[in-house]
Amino acid sequence: MSHPNFLLLNMHPLVKIIYFILVLILMGYLSNPWLYLLFASICIVSIIFQFKNFLRIIRRMRWLFVSVLIIYAFTTPGQYLHGIPVSFAPTVEGVHLGLLQVMKLLIALGALTLLYVNSSKEQLILGLYMLLSPLRYLGFKIETFVVRLFLTLEYVEDFAMQESHQKLSFEQFDAIQQINESLPDQGVITFAVMPLKMTDKLFIGIFIFIMMSLLVLNFSYLRQW
Repeated sequence: MSHPNFLLLNMHPLVKIIYFILVLILMGYLSNPWLYLLFASICIVSIIFQFKNFLRIIRRMRWLFVSVLIIYAFTTPGQYLHGIPVSFAPTVEGVHLGLLQVMKLLIALGALTLLYVNSSKEQLILGLYMLLSPLRYLGFKIETFVVRLFLTLEYVEDFAMQESHQKLSFEQFDAIQQINESLPDQGVITFAVMPLKMTDKLFIGIFIFIMMSLLVLNFSYLRQW
């Protein structure tokens, strides 16, 4: 199914990964009204472009959402909900915090699904390689990491297809870990070069500006203390 030309989703994979990181960072800084707006925007775009994948992820994570809500609702001090005639009951503040955490999880999951719109797994690995490439100057073996990550994802995808009729178990995690440990440190993977367009460079500049602004705000806040 072809998607309409939506600027953000047709970016270079590097830019999409950067903005996924930005969304995760912004969740810790935004006030509730802006967080609600971000939540609505991410969910709407995810439903439009990745409805089946987004819905499948929500269904798989539903018990995590319920668990988070229950933990916050029953462990956060505050005023008990009206109409519950017992001393052990969820609090208004707890329910609010629980829903807020569930909303943040949905934002992260929605942003994650959008990474795959118009981008293959290989392209995302290329974007990650470009993002981490400056670490080579610090002595990190980025090529080795990318090769192992790509091969691990290949195995996980094949494993999920073969075991799709079974529930996820700790034995499956052990099998994935064993395969990961046995992967070679060296490998050859060829990626198609994707040059950055002018719009990609513009969005990278916006990202740098936002990050610098957050650093300045944090520095100003720390100086006040």
